[in-house]
This record gives sequence, C-alpha cells and structure tokens, in this order.
Amino acid sequence: MTVRTRTILSLIINAGVFLATTTIVITSLFIKSEILEHSYHTFMFFTTDSNILTAIASALVMICEIKILQGKRTTVARAFTLLKYAGVVGLMLTFFTVLCLLIPIYGIAMEWGGTGLHMHVLAPVLSFVSFVFLEQHTKLSLSDAVIGILPVIIYGAVYFLQVVVIKNWMDFYAFNSGGRWYLIMPLIIAISFAMSLFVRFLRNKVRERTEG
Repeated sequence: MTVRTRTILSLIINAGVFLATTTIVITSLFIKSEILEHSYHTFMFFTTDSNILTAIASALVMICEIKILQGKRTTVARAFTLLKYAGVVGLMLTFFTVLCLLIPIYGIAMEWGGTGLHMHVLAPVLSFVSFVFLEQHTKLSLSDAVIGILPVIIYGAVYFLQVVVIKNWMDFYAFNSGGRWYLIMPLIIAISFAMSLFVRFLRNKVRERTEG
C-alpha cells in the first residue's frame, strides 16, 4: 500500500470519526435523557470525554493529512500524533470496559444500541485501525507510552474525588464496588498502561515493516 493510499484511507476514517462523534455529542446536549438529570452530565462519562479527545485529535491529524496530499508537508505533527495516541488508548479502555464490565451489568442493548454503537464500538475500532496501520509518520518511544495514559490518570483522579471523597457522583463504573477503589482504580491504570504499550509496540512494528 502506498503512502498516498494510506493517507487517503486514514483521512476518510478520521473524518468519519470526527463528524459522527461531533454530531452525537452536540445532539445529546439538546435531547432530554431519562438517565441524566441534565444533558451536560454526559461529560461525566469517560466514554464521552475519550471520544471527544479522539475526535479533536482526528481533526488535527486530518489537517496534516490534507496538506500531505497537497504536497505541502510530509508528516503529521508529532504533537497531534501523541494526542491521537492518548485518545486511542482511552477508546480502547472504553471498548473493553463496556465489553467486560458494563454489558454484564446494564445489558448489550443499552451499551451497544443507538449512539453507543459508535461511541463504544465503531470509534474505538476505527481509530485504532487508522492510528496503528495507516498513520505511520512517527515512531513512538517508550516514554510516549506514559503520555498515552495521561487522560486515564486525570479522569481517574476526578472520578475518585467525585465518587469516593465528595460523593457527588454515583459510582456508575462500579470502580468503588465494595469500597475497593484502592484495588480497582490502580488496576485500571495498569491495564491502560498495558494497552498503551501494546498500541505502541504494534504501531512501531507495522511502521518497521512498512518502511522495510
């Protein structure tokens, strides 16, 4: 596959993720929910936040890809790549949290139905595919793996404060089940770091084979 073909495919995926996520998030602010007291409460969920982060990163990567196709630059800006990296790791955590934890609790219809199909399945899978297999401009270092989990750490701190300390949020992710946040939350961060390392390893391997 040529660089131009990979860039075009990545551009299409990034555009799709950006447009779908933006439409869903904006629309959700104007639709009354039976679950949320206020529409803006959607921002309490890591699913929403990680999808927004990835959508922003996708838009920034798109700008670089358009310029690459126009011959105005040769690579995607490293800062945009790292932002997309963090978004992809966040979406992977979202995907597996929904699959392994939330579907058994709330059911597949609730988690994968409607907009959940995009936010919980399509966006994570498509973003992973584009980042790992198509966006081969920057090699990721081991230290970059830490950047990949920064959103998880930041959200984890907010979640801990709101659920355990202030008790302002319900424990909708069940991370404080049985009062065992001190076991579950570090485990989530460790799993996220393993995902970050996996994404880095696979992306770099694909990049090496592509260049070879």
